[in-house]
Amino acid sequence: MTLITLHSRIHFASDVLEEALRAEIDENRLAHALVLCPEALACSEFLDRVEEGLASCPQVTLHLIAATDSKYDTARAAAQAEKEAPVDVIIAFGSAGSIARGRKCRHEITTLRYRALNARTRDRVRQKSLQPRFFVIPNIDGMPDPCLEAGPAMSFKTTPPGVIICDPTLIRDVQEADIAKATTLTIGRCLSVLSAKAFNPLADGLAIDALSRIRMMTQARGARAGEKHGYRDLMAATLNGAIALQKGTGLVEALGYSFGHAVGRDLDSALLHRVLLARILSSSEASDSTVIARVLGVGPETTLYDFVADLMADVPLPQTLQQLDIAWPEVEEAVGYMEPRFGTPQVASRSELDLILHDVY
Repeated sequence: MTLITLHSRIHFASDVLEEALRAEIDENRLAHALVLCPEALACSEFLDRVEEGLASCPQVTLHLIAATDSKYDTARAAAQAEKEAPVDVIIAFGSAGSIARGRKCRHEITTLRYRALNARTRDRVRQKSLQPRFFVIPNIDGMPDPCLEAGPAMSFKTTPPGVIICDPTLIRDVQEADIAKATTLTIGRCLSVLSAKAFNPLADGLAIDALSRIRMMTQARGARAGEKHGYRDLMAATLNGAIALQKGTGLVEALGYSFGHAVGRDLDSALLHRVLLARILSSSEASDSTVIARVLGVGPETTLYDFVADLMADVPLPQTLQQLDIAWPEVEEAVGYMEPRFGTPQVASRSELDLILHDVY
C-alpha cells in the first residue's frame, strides 16, 4: 500500500508571502516564531519580506544557517530558542536545505517537550501533539525529499508542513543555472514517480502535471520566456514533483542519501539527477512509459532514454561523478549503503548498479 499525505495548507500566488504569513500568524495566535534562514540570504529582500509578514508576532528568533553548519548545529539552536520561550511555529525558507533543517528542529523540540513530561503524562500524550507548527516558504530549489529522513516525527510523509507559501515573485531574479537545476531535479523526481510500480493515481497526476509544465517551459526556451507565467509554472512544477515523490524514493534519491554518507557532506540532488538519470533510464523500463512519452512529447521513433539524454546534454551542470568531486572509493562505499535498497524499479542487482556507476564516473 502507498499513502500520499496532503495535510498542508498551500498559499500560491504572486506577492502572497507577506499577506499569507501574517494571516497564518494572526489566525493561529502564534507568539514565538523560530525563523530559519540561510546565511546567504541574511541581507536579502527575501528575509525582509518574511520579517514584514511576521510584524504581528510578539517574539521572533532568527537563526542564520551557515554553509558549514550541520543539521545538529541547527537543532541545538532550536533547543536554545525553546528554552527561552516555547516555540509556537518554525518558519523555514530560502532553500530546500533550510526546510530540511526545519523538520529536524521540529523533531528536536518535540523530543524535548516529551522528555519533560512525567511518566504518567507521557502515557497519555502522543508526541505528534507536542509538535510546534511548521511553515515553509520554498525558493527556486523547492522542497526537500519527503521520504529520506529517519523517524516519523521528522518525515514530511507522515507529518508534512502545516503551511506552504509559494510566491513566484521570490524566484524572479534567479540565475539560469538555478533554473536548470530546478528543472533537472523536477524531471528526475517525476520520472521516478511514474516509473514506480505502486498504484497511486494522485501522485501520478501531480507528476504528469509537473512534467507538462516543464515541457511548456522548455518549448518556450526557459522560464524567462514568459516571465510571470514562466516563474509560476516552474514553482508549480517543483512543488508538484516534491509532493508526488511521497509515492516512494527512486534510485537517484536513494543514491544521493548513500553518497551523502560516503562523502560526509550533503550532495545536490539536482546534480546527481543530471549525471545519473539518462543512464538509469537506459537500463530500465518505466511501468507507464507510454504516458511519460506522451506528456514529454517523445516521438515514436525515439526512446525515452535518448530523449532525456538529449534534453540533459545542454544542461549547464556537471556530467560525471568525478566532476562532483566524488572519488571512486566513495562510490564503492555508497553502493554498500545501497544494499537494502536494491529492488527499486530501476535496478535489481548490485552488478547492474556497478555498471551504471562505472559508466557515469
